[in-house]
Amino acid sequence: MLWRTYGRVIGWMLAIGAIAGALFLLVVFGFLIPPDRGEESAIALMPFVGGFFGLITALVSGATYYMGLSLWTRRPHRSVKSRAWLGAACAALGALGFWLLFGFTLSSWPGVPVWGGIGAASGSVAALVAGPLTARSAQRETSSPR
Repeated sequence: MLWRTYGRVIGWMLAIGAIAGALFLLVVFGFLIPPDRGEESAIALMPFVGGFFGLITALVSGATYYMGLSLWTRRPHRSVKSRAWLGAACAALGALGFWLLFGFTLSSWPGVPVWGGIGAASGSVAALVAGPLTARSAQRETSSPR
């Protein structure tokens, strides 16, 4: 029941995460930061790297989203608004947590603010995707005949 209702939200999170990651690194390394001599071919791979990390971020965010909603929706009387807010918060927390953990393992405490900024941006995107789509899915679930 839960997967049938909110599985599309996770699917959209995966698609948008991969596309956003690819576009971000394409813009940053393709237009904003000029390549050094001899690195021109590596720039072509950056969208694939961004898409990969966007997909991994969305997987962690989607798993956190699913766990949060599975605990929250055990009682059927939860409102659509509360499901949307909780889904957005869990998705954002999953993305932020992934990048904080990733950054801490790479660079210890000095790098946490930088990776936390990346995580905050990723969490914002995850919340902006998950919130409205969760509300739409929850509304569809509550309005469907049983």
